[in-house]
Amino acid sequence: MQNINNTISFGGSRQFLREADWVCRKVKSEFPMISPTHVYYSNPERILNNKNYMEFLMNKSLQLQEDRADRHFLKRGYKFLKEVLYSAVVHKVGNCSESVSLAEMIAKMNGVKNCYRLSFAEANPKRIMSVDSRNKLDHTVLMVSKNPVDQDGIKPSESLIIDPWLGISGRMRDIVTRYKNEFAKILKINKDTSLAFKLSEPLDLNEYDIEILRLGYPELIYKKKDKSAGFIRLA
Repeated sequence: MQNINNTISFGGSRQFLREADWVCRKVKSEFPMISPTHVYYSNPERILNNKNYMEFLMNKSLQLQEDRADRHFLKRGYKFLKEVLYSAVVHKVGNCSESVSLAEMIAKMNGVKNCYRLSFAEANPKRIMSVDSRNKLDHTVLMVSKNPVDQDGIKPSESLIIDPWLGISGRMRDIVTRYKNEFAKILKINKDTSLAFKLSEPLDLNEYDIEILRLGYPELIYKKKDKSAGFIRLA
């Protein structure tokens, strides 16, 4: 994992920020899902003191586990994505991984090439190994990069983050700052925590898959007057 505690800056138009925010909002508006993790860690005391709500969240969590088990061995990106859509539309349940899959789908439907699944964790492996897995940071977001990258070539200065699970997007530096300040409780981190990131495998969608998705979900196509500028293009 790379450490991301470095200074970055962006230049050029802010249009890509508006487009990234549109992707983020589209996931939330078109696929309203219950996230058991989000709900619980937003207010654990209240949930634990409400038997009916706790039972509801447990059932949703179990449903999500079953759905993930069903798609665990699906290698083709399109089939995997169809199962994620089933969870989102039929069972209306999903955590950050499901939200990121939908964000990646929308981005690729709109022609974004350099988008990657990015997992955040604490940079100190000793602390990670010493605490319960339920009390450590394990979060996945969508990263859009100016150029194609691999694990060793990620440039925070040329990347932005789309995090539909928390409903935020923006430059990587700004998002990490917000994680440590606004979302420290729900992400189970401290302000002085050093964060690291790791690339995960992107959804393997070919042009035919993407065209089928465009036909099936026309509401997920960004209506932009000037198509020549591209979509979420980091110039």
